[in-house]
Amino acid sequence: MAIYTNFEDVPFDEVDISPFNKAYLKYMMEGIHRGIENIHARVEVILLNGQLIPYSVKDGGNKESWIHSFTGQYIDEMHSEVDRMEMPGVVKTLANQLLNIGRTILRFTGEKTVTVFPSFMSTTMYEGFEFDQIQEVTRILVARFPKHAIVYRTLNDKFHQEKMKQLAGVGYSEMISRAIYIFAPSDGHSKNERKDLKKDMKRFEKSGYTFTSEIKDDEFSQLMPLYKQVYLDKYSDFNPHYTEDFFRFIYNELNLAWFVVKDNDCIISFMGVSQTGNVLFPAYFGMDQSVKGLYFMTSGLLYNFAKDNGYQINNSAGAKDYKLARGSRPYLEYHYIYYKHLKIVPFVSYALFTKVATPLGKYLLKKLQFK
Repeated sequence: MAIYTNFEDVPFDEVDISPFNKAYLKYMMEGIHRGIENIHARVEVILLNGQLIPYSVKDGGNKESWIHSFTGQYIDEMHSEVDRMEMPGVVKTLANQLLNIGRTILRFTGEKTVTVFPSFMSTTMYEGFEFDQIQEVTRILVARFPKHAIVYRTLNDKFHQEKMKQLAGVGYSEMISRAIYIFAPSDGHSKNERKDLKKDMKRFEKSGYTFTSEIKDDEFSQLMPLYKQVYLDKYSDFNPHYTEDFFRFIYNELNLAWFVVKDNDCIISFMGVSQTGNVLFPAYFGMDQSVKGLYFMTSGLLYNFAKDNGYQINNSAGAKDYKLARGSRPYLEYHYIYYKHLKIVPFVSYALFTKVATPLGKYLLKKLQFK
């Protein structure tokens, strides 16, 4: 076993299994904040029995950290989400009060975390081998970071039931994350669901817009305003702050499928889609909010591609009504967190949050997001 903090020192000739291509691992280890400005976490790797295991380290505080901050994800972003949701006033008041209680509890954790297999996307797409050495990986990280909680992110009821059992068996606790929506062509879709998907494609065909999977080097400047319109301006400033160079890097170096819609020479929407096995994940997205029906058309292209090729789609959270209407099914997503080694104050804080917030969150998410 060996730990490496510099990319140049990693002996790749000894690596049998690696989760990322070398270019992306190098980018992460040399400073992911160059491409995602509101993340400040360093990346190191363990080489264990031929398996390269990256992890990201966040050394405290809830600012400038996007998905590495539980306060950022559970409290700040959820406040934004609750404010947008249509619900009775009493329910909204109760939700905000619960979030404020959660903020107080999480403050006492110290927000020191080690995330295993960081993808720096809202959803981590696991291939399976990431769970081969959980117990030993946990032991190594606890010894190296005795004040940090150890985290595996974004496991869900659809794909990861056995993996969640493995983590629980080692001593990890489930922390509710969110409701997500997964599309599977093999699901029995209703007549209305199939009809709505056809409508999306007919709308695109009549629009006069064009589809391409290519982005020219001088077009990357068009992506940032489209991304900001959706994720920063409409939703939350706590979402990732990507740079133009980051989009150029992932386009050139990562094996993503791109769905780009143009109005003549102008990009009006884009989607960068990651694929693991037969599951697609739209990891990067942006669009011109002023174009009527553009979300339906862009997503329709993805759904149609998945249906034609037998792929499933992990469609993440948000846009519940659209996704359910097109045949996606709701599932719960969790983070798994190991905190047994922590001192009494952070231990109790995490225990309170996982033992109270998780069952309550499951109940509320099913009530609010599953229908």
